Amino acid sequence: MNTIEFEFKCARPVGLYAQLCDLYLQHQQLDIKIGYQHNCYFIEATAEQEQLEALADAIADDFLISVWLVDSSISLVTEPKGSTQPLSASASSQQFCQRCTPQFGDNQAPEFGNIAFACPHCHGEQNLDKAYQGLTASDLKALSDELITQGKISLAGPSPIQLSLTPIQGAGRPKLLICNPNTLNAQFHLSDQQILALSSIEKPNITARAVAGHPKLSMPLYDLRFAYSRPLIVIAEHLRQRGIDWLYIENPQQPVPLALIDGQWAEIIASENETSLSSNIKALHEQSCVQHRGISYLASNTKHEFMVTSLPASTSQAQPQALSDQEYGLCALHAVNLEHKFKHNSVLVYFSQQHGGQIQTLNSKGEPELFLALPKLPDTGYELYHQLEQTPQVKVLEKFKQAYPDDYLRLLSLKLDSSTDNLTSLWAIAAIVLGLPCHSMNSSDLSDVFIASALSHRSANAQRVDYPLTKGEAHRSLNWCKTLGSLMSFRLADDSDMNKLAFGMHDSLTDYLANWIEHLDQNIGIKAVNIAGDEWSNPLLSQRFSLRVGKNFPIYCNRQLAIDSNNYAMGALLLKKRRK
Repeated sequence: MNTIEFEFKCARPVGLYAQLCDLYLQHQQLDIKIGYQHNCYFIEATAEQEQLEALADAIADDFLISVWLVDSSISLVTEPKGSTQPLSASASSQQFCQRCTPQFGDNQAPEFGNIAFACPHCHGEQNLDKAYQGLTASDLKALSDELITQGKISLAGPSPIQLSLTPIQGAGRPKLLICNPNTLNAQFHLSDQQILALSSIEKPNITARAVAGHPKLSMPLYDLRFAYSRPLIVIAEHLRQRGIDWLYIENPQQPVPLALIDGQWAEIIASENETSLSSNIKALHEQSCVQHRGISYLASNTKHEFMVTSLPASTSQAQPQALSDQEYGLCALHAVNLEHKFKHNSVLVYFSQQHGGQIQTLNSKGEPELFLALPKLPDTGYELYHQLEQTPQVKVLEKFKQAYPDDYLRLLSLKLDSSTDNLTSLWAIAAIVLGLPCHSMNSSDLSDVFIASALSHRSANAQRVDYPLTKGEAHRSLNWCKTLGSLMSFRLADDSDMNKLAFGMHDSLTDYLANWIEHLDQNIGIKAVNIAGDEWSNPLLSQRFSLRVGKNFPIYCNRQLAIDSNNYAMGALLLKKRRK
C-alpha cells in the first residue's frame, strides 16, 4: 500500500478544481484525503498499485486545463497532510465540463440542446443564468435559424449578448465566437499556448491575427473565444453544422484578452468581484478605494489578509481616492510586491493607456523613485509636425514629406486620444510613418495595425530604432522626436519591409529597457522586475521583454490580482500618502 499525492499548483483559486477534489473525497473504494494550500490543490490516495494507476487516469481525465494552472505533479508521500474536509467554500461558476458537454452539446447525442442537463461532476446546470433557464432545444434551434436568416440575434439577460454574421459597428476590436475549432489553424496565427488557453475551462479571450489574404477577415487583430455558456455551445454547434466557423460576438461583461507574460497568463481587468490574498507585508492603511474604467475597487486589510472587491462606481460605499498618474504606477508596483512578498529593491515597468507609461523603483529602504515617464505626445498631427520641425530631425522630416506625400497628409490629419503618454499613441504615429494601411484613424486601431505588422515579421533580426533618454528636473523621459526621426530614416533607406521595422520598434524598446534596468541594478540592486498595465496585452512586447530582460532578472506580475484594475486599490494600501 502506497500513498500518492496528485498536486495542481495554480496562480489563483480554480473553483472547478475544488469541486473535483470534493468529488474524489466521496470515493468509496479508496482512502482519499484532499487539501488546498498556497494556491495548490492536492489529492492524497492510499491504495494498491493497480488502483492508484486507475485513479491517476481518472484524475488526468477530469482535471481539465486551466489558464491558472502553473504545474501538476504526482509524488510518493510519507507524511500525508490532507483531510476529509470538503473545499466547497471555493464554489465554481462553471456551466459545463468534459463529461456533460458531449451530452447536451453534440448534435448526435439524445440530450442535444437540453441545457438543463444535470451533471454530477461540475453541477453546471445550477450556474445557468436565470434568463436562459427556460430555453428548450427547440428554442435554441429557432435562435440559430434566425441568426442565419436575419444575420444577427440578441440573447436577453442581465448582460445581453449580440451575435452577428457581420461586424458589429462601434464595438472596437472585433470579437469572434469560434464555432468550429478544427478550422482555427487554417484561419489564424496561434501558438500552442494560445490554443490551450482557448480550450481551457475559463474560455478566455485570446488576441490573434488572421492569416494573410483571408477573404473575410481583414482587420489586423481579433479577440477569439470558444463558447463559454451552455446556450452558446448549442448555438455554436448548430452553426458549425451549417458551415459557419465563427461569428461576431459582443457582450458588455465579456473579459478583455489575457496577457501572456513570461510564459504564463495574467488577467488584465478583474473578472472576479472579490479577490483575497495573504501577505506578511504590513499595510499602511486599513482601507483604500480606487476608481478605474468606471468601476470602484475597494481594498481592505486585516492583519495579514488583504481583500479587494469591485463595485459599480455609482454604488461605491467609499469615496475613491484622487491619484496622480505617478501614484497609479506606484500602486501597481506595491500590488506586485504585496502578492509576491517583496518589500524593496524592485523596479516596475508600467505601460498603461490611461495613466501614462513609467518606470518606478523601490530602493533597499523601500523608498520610491520615478526613473522614467513616457512623454506626452502632441495630440494632433499638425502639432506633432510643428514640434518635429523645431528639432534636428527637420531634414529627415522634409525628405519623408517629399518621398511619401500621402502618409505626410495622413500624419497631419491624425487626432490622438486625450491620453498620449503611452505606447498606444507612439504605435499609432509609427503606423502612419511606416505607411501601414488602416480602416480608421483611431489610435487603438492604428496601434493594432502596427502590432499586427510587427507580429508578421518572421525573423528575430531588425533595425535598431533609437530610444534616447532626456533628463528633466524631476525624472527622465524619452526623446520621441529622435525616435520618430530614426524610424523615418530607416524607411527612407529601405521601404521594402515595414513588418521588419515595426518589429524593430518593439525589439529595440525592450533592448533599451534591459539596459536601463541593468543600470538601475548597479545603483540600487534589483531583486525583482515587475510589470503592470493594460498595454502588456501586446504579445510581442511581452515576448521580447521576457527574452531581453528575463535572461538576467526574474519577472513578476499580478496573477491573483489583475494587472490593470483591482491591483491599484490593493497597492494603495501601501501608498505613503496622508489621507484627507
